[in-house]
Amino acid sequence: MTEDDLQHLEMMGLLPPTWDEAARPPLEWQQDVDYRARFRGSLLAGAIGDALGRPVEGRSAGTVAAHFAPVRDFRKWHGWTKGPIGTVTDDTQLTMVVSDSLLANGEVDPEDLARRLVEWLPIGRGKGLATTAAVERLDEGVPWWYAGVESDGNGAAMRVAPIGLVYATRPDQLRRAAALSAVVTHIGPMAVAGAVAQALAVSLALDSRAGSLDVGAFLAAMAAGIDDVYDPGAPERREGATKTPVRLVEQLRRVPDLLGLSRREAFDRLYNGAFVLESLPAAVWCFLKSPEDAEEVLVTAVSGGRDADTVAAMAGALVGAYLGDSVLPRRWVDELEFADDLVTMADGLASLAGAPMP
Repeated sequence: MTEDDLQHLEMMGLLPPTWDEAARPPLEWQQDVDYRARFRGSLLAGAIGDALGRPVEGRSAGTVAAHFAPVRDFRKWHGWTKGPIGTVTDDTQLTMVVSDSLLANGEVDPEDLARRLVEWLPIGRGKGLATTAAVERLDEGVPWWYAGVESDGNGAAMRVAPIGLVYATRPDQLRRAAALSAVVTHIGPMAVAGAVAQALAVSLALDSRAGSLDVGAFLAAMAAGIDDVYDPGAPERREGATKTPVRLVEQLRRVPDLLGLSRREAFDRLYNGAFVLESLPAAVWCFLKSPEDAEEVLVTAVSGGRDADTVAAMAGALVGAYLGDSVLPRRWVDELEFADDLVTMADGLASLAGAPMP
């Protein structure tokens, strides 16, 4: 990665400016917290949300309610005639790719991440259009800093949790690392802002004491983390929305006013589709609606249909980082594909981050 590469991205407004120290949240390790459990919880709960949501992805909330509710157990994916339950999609696969790259390099290395994405492409499941197009360009030899496509989808945000964990106590470096990981596939400004926001949210959840989450402070820190990140906004797709562009930070700031609503009411307001303007606020809403109940967070996220697996994967990464793996229902963990691999990765990421171990 050369200075010219970075200058190209900076000229496009895709790398966050240096975060003013006075504005950064005071994130630091606490000696009496079981961080191994929280790192494991984030990766496991993210994958569980992905696997729970896979059978209902793309379906309407009404269809989910009529034919699947309550979505509290793994089901076979509707595209298979037979096969194992608890299987994941690209959300988890790509989170594992990011984890592997971090563990191999000790930091975000976009060139290494690009190589690993090319290796992943033939085995990718449910691949997003933007990610697929970018990785195909990488495979053709396009440099990583030019390969990303103009998309504000959630493909960058859904895989960024490991960066939020590893850079948990370094918020300024976290923002830059999350953005660098995003631009390899997505150069839509809101997609980059979404990756930064989700990574920061994971670090904030990791830093919060279970049982005493300050919702207002959590969302204020999230908003501050992307307020100065370039994002011209985009029109909402929900029914009744105007064509006025809305920035991601503006949508996140609306979440506190929606916490008293039902899932259906909140998702009607936020929408829970594949654009990061929709799915990230929906995932944050699911987490903050019932942060002390990991099962309820995930069930709520998948029950809305649409981009259910990604909303649940992102919400799971947050609640898992907040509560740890011990609260995850055993039936889920036991039936989850790659569970052992995810635990091993999480332990490696915790060591890499320098998190205190019990």
